[in-house]
Amino acid sequence: MGYENDDLKMPNKIIEMGLLPDTTFKILYQAPFSGPLYVEFGDEKSRIALREEEARFIVVQPLT
Repeated sequence: MGYENDDLKMPNKIIEMGLLPDTTFKILYQAPFSGPLYVEFGDEKSRIALREEEARFIVVQPLT
């Protein structure tokens, strides 16, 4: 995972929750009607919800 649009201000929530560059995470599901994405990451299996405005900053690369 990396961040896109370095010119724009990264939402603090993403950084404070621990989603830093090179963090591996799993998309669990997306709520209906373009709702938030629920993701799980870290050794502790932390889970957070990201709104579309926040998720736009994250670049996802599939694991091979």
